[in-house]
Amino acid sequence: MQNISLQLNSNNSITRSGEKGFSILELIVSMVIFLVVTGSMWGVLRSAQMSRSVINQQTELTKNVRLALNVIGRDTYNAGFGYPLKNTVVLPDNRISALIGIPNDFDNTRDTIPPIIAGNNITVDNYNTVANTKTDQVTFLFLDSTFNLTGVGAAAVSKAVKTSLPQTVVPGIDEVTIDPSSGNNSCCRVNDIYLVKTGSSSSLVLSTALSSTDKVRFANGDVLGFNQAGSTIPSPGVTSAFMQRVTMVTYFVASDGTLTRRQFANVPPAVPAVAYVDAPLVYNVENFQIQYVMDDGTINDNPSAGPDGIAGTSDDIQANLAAVRQIRYTVSVRSQELNSAGQPYRETMTSTFSTRNLGYDAN
Repeated sequence: MQNISLQLNSNNSITRSGEKGFSILELIVSMVIFLVVTGSMWGVLRSAQMSRSVINQQTELTKNVRLALNVIGRDTYNAGFGYPLKNTVVLPDNRISALIGIPNDFDNTRDTIPPIIAGNNITVDNYNTVANTKTDQVTFLFLDSTFNLTGVGAAAVSKAVKTSLPQTVVPGIDEVTIDPSSGNNSCCRVNDIYLVKTGSSSSLVLSTALSSTDKVRFANGDVLGFNQAGSTIPSPGVTSAFMQRVTMVTYFVASDGTLTRRQFANVPPAVPAVAYVDAPLVYNVENFQIQYVMDDGTINDNPSAGPDGIAGTSDDIQANLAAVRQIRYTVSVRSQELNSAGQPYRETMTSTFSTRNLGYDAN
């Protein structure tokens, strides 16, 4: 029994003496390799995270600007649709310039209103880090395609109503009567902009009341200051005219850096009547610049400003705006979030849209 016990103890001793562990050097090398691999993985993950943050910010900025440009592009395409290009549309002197904040003209006669009205360097953008940076604006006028629809479903089209020319029923109030062949005044609304058009000239007016079933009134003192009772008859000797509703919109950047679409009147219900309604399109806009491509291929910041390039001087030519064939918009935005370098994310996009109705609409 004693010999067996000694033999077992001897075997156990041999087994233990054959066991081996890691040396200090091996442990250090392993830890170094582990740290290098872990550090590399962390660097890759960190880089991916930063790239994702940049892409997310840039994508968000790009998406917002693209949506705004799509809206602007739609109204650019519509500019001049159903609007007289070959005759004169008039308003009281400097009424448009007061509404949209562009320089007054040099004379004191009634103004001719083109379907596009340019505004170069109009509004100071306080969101821009460069002090006193001024942004552009543009105004469009075109037929409201929802007015007096004739036809069914997708085939329905807007049709002007035939009316008598405005007559002064009481001091300060003009009134038109809709011809029975055109229906009644149910297609009209209070506080809408209308174009009263004859063969040679037209006027823009704002409806202030409907009476009976066939009459529309235009009283002085409307919210846009368009009406001039007693002086809106375009052509002496002409007894009838055509009337259609007109959309008027302006795109501009507010002083806080908000790119805005402003629609004048045409916003029912109009009690009380409102001059305009603003719809913000893009926030954090640093700059908004507009250029006009003319029918001769030249590019201009303000075609109506004349040879001296200064709006409101004696060489201004409003008719030049009917020769615009494309409009190029450049929008620059800045995020409020900062990147790893402590700088904001920025994005600039440029889009060009055709003014198809100015070149090809036969009106």
